[in-house]
Amino acid sequence: MSEIINLSNKKVIEVVLNSKEVEFSLGLKNIDHLQKTYKMPYVEMLNKMQKGDLNVVLKLIYSMATDKKTGKILGEKFFKDFDEFSILNNLTPVVQQLISEDMPEAKDDSEKK
Repeated sequence: MSEIINLSNKKVIEVVLNSKEVEFSLGLKNIDHLQKTYKMPYVEMLNKMQKGDLNVVLKLIYSMATDKKTGKILGEKFFKDFDEFSILNNLTPVVQQLISEDMPEAKDDSEKK
């Protein structure tokens, strides 16, 4: 009997940031950029983010944002002139949505504990 494996589609959230079309996603390219640029493993960053480290949230946002036309990761350089509070306030929900969709859900009460 063959094992059935269902793969999910790539999750992308499109936004317009000050008239620039930007896609947010969490793929290997984004995670690789994050780890190489900030010299920290992805899992460690997720743990710090869950503990409320706003600098890590910003770094994740910078690495998840790509130019819709070119596919190039925008990175910290693109966001340098924007207010950090505005970035966090407006884009943290996008990050949370992408991350929570990738996390497996508990199927019953015993798994939720």
